[in-house]
Amino acid sequence: MSKKSIENLKKYTVLYEKYKVALTQNQQQAFELYFYNDLSYAEVAEILATTRSAAYDSVTKAIKKLEKFEE
Repeated sequence: MSKKSIENLKKYTVLYEKYKVALTQNQQQAFELYFYNDLSYAEVAEILATTRSAAYDSVTKAIKKLEKFEE
């Protein structure tokens, strides 16, 4: 299942609103651009002046941190 499925989008955004202070500023920016602005990893990377893989890592790490709060 895609990270951007409707179910995941709702789940992650609810978790994000509750726990975003636990994320780094970079993770917050990448998460918001990817999920709220519906940008690709390449577009996120361009805005944040980083690589696509670094943008992917930031979003993935943010998701993992948020999921830990759900446990």
